[in-house]
Amino acid sequence: MTSSRVFCTFACLAAFAASAQAGDRSAINRRTGLVEPPLSDLRKAAERGDRAELARVTTRLGPARVAKALQDSDRRTVLAALDAVPMLTSAILLLEDVLPLIASTDEGLRARAVHTASVILATNDSARFEEWEVAEETARAICQALAVVAANENEALATRLLAIQGLSDAPGLCAALRKTAEFLAARAPEIRRAAVLGLLSDSTPRSVLVTAAKDRNGSVAAAAGARLCARPARPLPTEPPLRQLALAEGALPEDIIAILPCLAASKDPADVKAMEALKSRGPASVREAVGHLHEKTR
Repeated sequence: MTSSRVFCTFACLAAFAASAQAGDRSAINRRTGLVEPPLSDLRKAAERGDRAELARVTTRLGPARVAKALQDSDRRTVLAALDAVPMLTSAILLLEDVLPLIASTDEGLRARAVHTASVILATNDSARFEEWEVAEETARAICQALAVVAANENEALATRLLAIQGLSDAPGLCAALRKTAEFLAARAPEIRRAAVLGLLSDSTPRSVLVTAAKDRNGSVAAAAGARLCARPARPLPTEPPLRQLALAEGALPEDIIAILPCLAASKDPADVKAMEALKSRGPASVREAVGHLHEKTR
C-alpha cells in the first residue's frame, strides 16, 4: 500500500469518526452566535427524567436541530427528541417530523411518538393550526395515524389509550376519524370505556350511550352512566337505572361519583337505598362524595 493510500485511509476514517461524533459536540449557531449544546445533553436529560434540564436544552437547540434529532440513527436520541418536541413553542410545526415515527416498527418509538402527537393535539386547537399555517393534510395524516394505532387490536393497550386520548383532545381536527362504533365494539373494556368518555360528543344519540350502559363490563357501563347523568333529557324506556350502573361490579370511583348527583336528586326509594349502600360499602372517595352530597341537602 502506498503512503498516499495509507494517508487517505486514516484521513477517511478520521473524517467518518468526526462526522459520527458531530452530534455530541457543542456548535455555534451562525445566526445567533450562541453556543448550542450537543445532542448528548438532550439524551442525558431525557434518560435522567430531568424535565427542567430537558426544557433548557431543548430551548437552546431550537426546533431545527430537534427536528433533525428525530431522524437520528441513534434510537436514544430519537426518544429524547420525542420527549423534547412538546416543549418547543413551535412544536406544532414538527408534527410532520413526528408522523413517520407513529408507524415505526419499534414499539417503544411508536408509543413515544403517539404520546408526543397526542400532547401536541391537546395543547393546540384548530385555530392554532390555522395560525401556524399547518397544512390540512398534515393534521389529517396525524389523526389518521392515531386512529390506526387506536383501532389495532394487536397494539399495546397503553399506546392505544394514548392514541384515543389524542383523538379525544382534537374533536375538530379528528372528528371524521374517531371511529366511535369500532371502538365501542373493541375487545378490551379499557378501549370501550375510553371511547365512551372521550369520543362520544354531547350530540351523540342517547341510544348509543344506553347501549354502552348495557356493556357486560361494569367499568364501561358505569362510564356510560356518568355520561347519561350529565344529560338532563328524559330517560329512554330501555335505559338501565343509574343506580344499577353505580353499583355494578368493576365500576370505577370517578364514574360512580359522576352518577351520584342524579341519585341524590331522585326521590325513588331504590335510589336512596343505593346511596346508602355506596356510603357504607363504596370506595373511600365515593363514601366521601356521598357524605358531601348529604351535607348539601340538609
